[in-house]
Amino acid sequence: MKLTKIMRITLVVVSTVASPFINAADYFVANNGDDSNDGSLSTPFLTLSKAAEIAVAGDTVNIRAGVYNEILRPANSGTESNPIVFQSYQDEKVVITAMEPINGWSADSENIYVADVDWDLGQSNFVMQGRTAMDLARWPNNVDGDPFTQNSLRNTGGSASEIADNAYLDYDQGIPEGDWSKGGSIYFYGDKPGSGWTTWRAFITSNTSNRVYFDLNKNPSWIRTFHAPADKGDFFLQGIKAALDYQNEWYFDAENKKLYVYLPEGSMPTEDQVQMRKREKTIDLSARNHIHIKNLAVFGGSIEITNGASNNHIYAVTSLYGNYTLGVVSGFASGSQSINIRSDWNQFNTVNNVIEKSEIGFGSGTGIYDSGERTQILDSYIHDFNYLGNYDAIINARGGNHTKVLNNTITRAGRDAIQGFNDNAEYAYNDISYSNLIADDCGLFYTVGGPSHTEIHHNWLHDAYSSGSKSKAAGIYLDNDAEGFDVHHNVIWNTEWSNIQINWDGTDLNIYNNTLWNGSATMGAWHKEGTSFSNVKVWNNLSDKNSWEPQSDKQNNVTISTSPFVDYENGNFQLKAGTAAVDAGKIIPDFTDDVTDGKPDVGAYEINGDNAQWVAGITWEQKLGPTGNGCYGLPGESCIEPITEEPTANFAQDANIDENQTITIKVILSDYAMNYPVTIPYTISGTAQGQDHNLNEGSIVIEAGKEASLSMTAMADDQLESDETLVITMGALNNAIAGDKDSITLTIKDKTVAPEPEVEPEEESKSSGGGSTTYWTILSLLLALCLKYYFTHFISLHRTKF
Repeated sequence: MKLTKIMRITLVVVSTVASPFINAADYFVANNGDDSNDGSLSTPFLTLSKAAEIAVAGDTVNIRAGVYNEILRPANSGTESNPIVFQSYQDEKVVITAMEPINGWSADSENIYVADVDWDLGQSNFVMQGRTAMDLARWPNNVDGDPFTQNSLRNTGGSASEIADNAYLDYDQGIPEGDWSKGGSIYFYGDKPGSGWTTWRAFITSNTSNRVYFDLNKNPSWIRTFHAPADKGDFFLQGIKAALDYQNEWYFDAENKKLYVYLPEGSMPTEDQVQMRKREKTIDLSARNHIHIKNLAVFGGSIEITNGASNNHIYAVTSLYGNYTLGVVSGFASGSQSINIRSDWNQFNTVNNVIEKSEIGFGSGTGIYDSGERTQILDSYIHDFNYLGNYDAIINARGGNHTKVLNNTITRAGRDAIQGFNDNAEYAYNDISYSNLIADDCGLFYTVGGPSHTEIHHNWLHDAYSSGSKSKAAGIYLDNDAEGFDVHHNVIWNTEWSNIQINWDGTDLNIYNNTLWNGSATMGAWHKEGTSFSNVKVWNNLSDKNSWEPQSDKQNNVTISTSPFVDYENGNFQLKAGTAAVDAGKIIPDFTDDVTDGKPDVGAYEINGDNAQWVAGITWEQKLGPTGNGCYGLPGESCIEPITEEPTANFAQDANIDENQTITIKVILSDYAMNYPVTIPYTISGTAQGQDHNLNEGSIVIEAGKEASLSMTAMADDQLESDETLVITMGALNNAIAGDKDSITLTIKDKTVAPEPEVEPEEESKSSGGGSTTYWTILSLLLALCLKYYFTHFISLHRTKF
């Protein structure tokens, strides 16, 4: 019996140790395959569904080039050591699409064509022609084709804020004929003073020649009460066939299952030119764990990571137009998103999912919604979301915790770029821009409440401008009762409202070492009656305006009216040596740890600090796509074909630099690189010594694009000396080749003022009469003057007398 027990234990140990070495299988899927095949490279499966049905832990599914009109839904989960991998085969171009081509067109009326469609996704219906996303038939027309410019009208009247049922909007100039109750809807953006936070939409129940009726039961009610039709605003109507009168518009007859389109110049659609969404999803990882999706594209449908789905990894995936919705909802957000990471906290926790090095672009709702635990959104280009102008966002982090949003490029949002509500989160090294393209009173980063225990650091936040006249687009917006945020080492610039806005009872907020530039105010606050700040510290910040928040604890902040930066015009916010911001800060434990000289600078960049040249945004070249393999030919892509040769790297021209000045030294590639990063080591030589400049030997790294730079300051001294040279020479490059200009010579011009020479006393010369030459010279002059006076006076007397 004892032997048997030992044997059982041994078997368990062997089984546990051996599990990482299970017999993993490679399967292949191709457009010319057959699901009755064995799934090998030579006899692949036809569908993703077949491979997803049989793949188990440790297996890899290799997908050959082509378009796959289906949902990728794994039947099984992987394990930590043996995930299931779905990937493109050897960088071939793979697209999983939710769209279906529509053919069989016939003329309906002038410029309008019709075809049969046997499905209906309701508010999620979405139509494209070629590379253009079409508009649901509307009035007035979207003449510029930009979904963020509403091309709306101002209403002349409407129902008051208390009216929810049978509300109405008036337009005295008249509404186009048609029964707007047959699928018609209204968009409205109310912008009375103190409002403008969101838009709303509603289905039209009836209409007259200058009025439309609808129900306006919204939750929360402030959607209606602060944006009531009676208070005026911008509106448009859409969704009936009578409004189909302009190029790139569509209308769907749900009752008869017919799609109508109006193409440019009224042309008839060609084969497969028009596509309509048939499925709302492209990848469904609901309740699946340890699934890796790599190096492919999805189009027209979402990626679902829900119902406890955990430890999944989306890597180098391009997701375009992953969501679309008409947006008629009772709440303030659409519930539509391109990547949906969602926990059901009553049943399942969705944990440890990663979105990395991907492009997620274009959608009427949210880009990435995250209510999971320990989600990581890394090194991704995420852009063009929230065409609705409500509380959707590019990244909408609500209801989760321990989220990390790092090294992303995030741009173009109808309201906020990031809504950061998850607890214990970190937002760092992101390049965030162009929020507020529809709504107002919001920001590049927006949050409320707390305590959040969240850190916002080392981000670039810039160019926030609203579409209307309210001019309330902020940089970082810590709205109503924000609590528990560390905001440090961010650069915030070009905001039409405050660089940082804090409202009501701001509590336990650390605002440290930020560079706040070119906003309408450095800091702003709404101190609602009965509210006040508590423990709000504003230390070591740099701004061009002196509008620091009065209720905060302000220490070691510096205001400079002129740029102290190395190259402000080109976005280099590193400090120039000798400016007032240098060494003007105070040591803040855990926040100024990169300081090497014991004297912190103010602002986001520390000269010669351990993190002196930090950058924000993605680390790969967006023009080459997430895989580095170029475009998929999908609408909305903006990239180039992959590079086949390593580029050459050259310095810019030689230059002169005066003492006590800073210069930017650029390295320029002849083309995009095949692989990034491009590393350019350099050595320094010349007649200049170490005390003459602050440059050390090192490397210039080009993370993406065609150029990078470093800065060098020529140090001033009181020595009178000739000009000196500093020669910077490239070493052995990685991912590029040194060009003809592989070195640069900087001539340091001495600006020390030479002292005035001291006047040496003349040496006395010996003469026979004794005394100096100077003495005799003066004596002779005096004698001459006396003689002149005597003779003049004598002659005058003589003439008078005779």
